[in-house]
Amino acid sequence: MLPVVTAEQMRAIDQWAIEEMEIPSIVLMENAGKAIADKLQKTIPEITSKKIIIFCGKGNNGGDGFVIARHLHQLGTNITILLAGKLTDLKGDSKINALSAKNLKVPIQELSSENINIFDHKLRHADVVVDALFGTGLSKPVSGFMETIIKKINQHKNFCVSVDINSGVDANSGLLIGSHVVSDLTFALDSMKISHLIYPAAGSMGKIELLDIGIPFFKKKDVQIRLLEEKDIKNIFNARQPDSHKGSYGHVLVLAGSRGKGGAAGLTALATLRAGCGLCTLALPETCQQAFELHPMEVMTVPLPETSSGTLSINAKKPILDLLKGKSAVAMGPGLTTEPETVQLIGELLPHINCPLILDADAINAFENNLNWMDNLKSVVLTPHPKEMSRLTGLTTKKIQENRINTTKEFAQKYSVILFLKGAPSLIGTPDGSLYINSTGNPGMATAGSGDVLTGIIAGFAAQNIPLQQATIAAAYIHGYTGDIFSNNETQTNLIAGDLLRNLPESLKKVLT
Repeated sequence: MLPVVTAEQMRAIDQWAIEEMEIPSIVLMENAGKAIADKLQKTIPEITSKKIIIFCGKGNNGGDGFVIARHLHQLGTNITILLAGKLTDLKGDSKINALSAKNLKVPIQELSSENINIFDHKLRHADVVVDALFGTGLSKPVSGFMETIIKKINQHKNFCVSVDINSGVDANSGLLIGSHVVSDLTFALDSMKISHLIYPAAGSMGKIELLDIGIPFFKKKDVQIRLLEEKDIKNIFNARQPDSHKGSYGHVLVLAGSRGKGGAAGLTALATLRAGCGLCTLALPETCQQAFELHPMEVMTVPLPETSSGTLSINAKKPILDLLKGKSAVAMGPGLTTEPETVQLIGELLPHINCPLILDADAINAFENNLNWMDNLKSVVLTPHPKEMSRLTGLTTKKIQENRINTTKEFAQKYSVILFLKGAPSLIGTPDGSLYINSTGNPGMATAGSGDVLTGIIAGFAAQNIPLQQATIAAAYIHGYTGDIFSNNETQTNLIAGDLLRNLPESLKKVLT
């Protein structure tokens, strides 16, 4: 799992490398600039024939830009540096690298509010523009002369590359706090930053590549935010034994559905089996169950007492308690509705569920005025989308989306639950304060039933004796990867939840082999 750091953590890591590991800061700057120059050679065909403009600020980000310029200039590339200020204002490593570039005859033009417009022609005809104006330390909107430069960069629509993070973006929040560079490619140095991954800031970066700049990895082992990678998922699963049987892989109980919403129940139940559990029992209102008697054929069904509106009745409590015996995991919520009697039933069932429990949709909505139920939860994951999270927390969806990471972490810690906040990207918070960012998925998955499939995948994995936290992490990655496979083969536009079920075997095969 890749560590994801704040600007403050990155500064501390840099300082540790310099002071404790005795790696000179100018070496780190050299490593960063050379790594980017090397990557640009591989990324941009015939780079030596291109016209490249590098915008440098006066800090260390600008220093990286001077190193990039020096290495590309030595290849024979047509380089121009536009410095946002004066050479005499530079200090430390940035000054050393600026003078080195100057001594190699790299053209350096000092920008000011008075002369910036005279470079429009050169900028218009550049093949590549490199943004090395600001680093990760920016926390307030850019204004004045620097805002004008950023608008110039965006105006001409050149292929744009940003160094570490796009200038004008707050590295920590994922928010767009003002004018900012929109890049085609952003090189993250040493570690991913929060705004590389959290929208809307992440949307200003076309592609992100992580570059090693020579800082030892072990310093980052205690970072609490991590980005999921495929190799992390492979290690979660165990090989099946030749003498195993269906009972070896668990039995999931799915409590879902209501009149008109039986499809959600069916998607969840089938997903548990596609995820590899051995048995699934789908318990749903009596009139819904009749429709499931023959399909899906692989799922056992149980009819339960229902209300006059076709939702689960409080009279379903005893048969559900009987059904809980011997179950490996329970998935509850898709299509249940928030009928008062059904909500009462959910509250009375929760203290009796001792196996891993996955709560989704209306099972989450039932907590809106009943947060004290959290005290009765044992091994549980909640999978809300932002609107459902709003009902849980009382925060507006706007506030939640503006602070997705902290909202997820704080709720998971406060209530000692695993919280899976759906969205772009999905986040998984755990009781110990850790947070995992999923790296798979696409907008095509914003479709009815997608979350029901996810619920089933988590339950199916948990039923196979995979610890619930690992089951949730694996389900997040594989659910999103399944959507990516369909998108690559077809389009995002026509993806439906059933396509996730149909493509789940392929995604599992690709991840696990």
